[in-house]
Amino acid sequence: MKKFRHHSYFAKPRQEQQYLFPHVCFSCRKSFKKPMRVLPRLCPQCQGPMVMLNRKFSAPKMTDVDQWRKVEYLVSQGFRFQSIREQPSGLLVRYPATLADAKLFVKRHAAQVR
Repeated sequence: MKKFRHHSYFAKPRQEQQYLFPHVCFSCRKSFKKPMRVLPRLCPQCQGPMVMLNRKFSAPKMTDVDQWRKVEYLVSQGFRFQSIREQPSGLLVRYPATLADAKLFVKRHAAQVR
C-alpha cells in the first residue's frame, strides 16, 4: 500500500500562486481578493465594473458609507492606495480618514499619482 501524501506536496497551477489584489465594487460596497488580470473584472453580485487597488488597501465595512465615499473619491482622483511620500523628507504619508481630509490630500499629493 502506498503512503498518503499531503496535498501541500503537489504543485499548484501558476495562476493560483500569484498575489491576490483587492478588487472593489463601489455600487455593492464590497471588496474581493483576486489575482491580477489585464481584462477588467466584473462584480460577482451586480455584474458592475470592479477596480483593482494596491495590496495595502483595507476595505471599510459595507455599512460605513462615508468611508466608501472617501475611497471612491480617492480612486476617482487616481490614488490606488499606493505608497505616497512627502517630497522633501521622503517620509511615508498616511491616507486621510475623512472625505474633507481627502480633498486636501489630493491637492497636496496630486503630482505623485501614477
